Amino acid sequence: MKTKLHHIFKQIGGSEPSPELSGLILARIEILQKKQIKRKLGLAYLSLASSLGTFIWTIVEFGQTFLQSDFWILLRLLATDASLVLKNWNDFMFSLLETFPAVSVTIILIPTFALLLSLSAYFKLINRNHYNYI
Repeated sequence: MKTKLHHIFKQIGGSEPSPELSGLILARIEILQKKQIKRKLGLAYLSLASSLGTFIWTIVEFGQTFLQSDFWILLRLLATDASLVLKNWNDFMFSLLETFPAVSVTIILIPTFALLLSLSAYFKLINRNHYNYI
């Protein structure tokens, strides 16, 4: 049985595909690649717009809290009375740490990080596909 199958498959002549088939396949692949690039570019634009909007919103909402904190008042003390600050540098540093607006800074840095990730993905997409969509 094994030899018969072997001989049968050996005797089958290879049928050549039509010469148009490879062109049709390559054209279809190119169309699908263009659709995929457009979809990825659309997602990159959406990501950039949403992260930029979120960044602006957090700056407007939490920027005042950051700028009006006592941290800046203590930091100005370094410029006005540096000798006193240097004498008591340990207490001064602890006071700066206590008044640092960590929550506001964290909330502002999260959309900043998202914006940088979106920009990175956008520029990688453009450089990989050699398109000039800037």
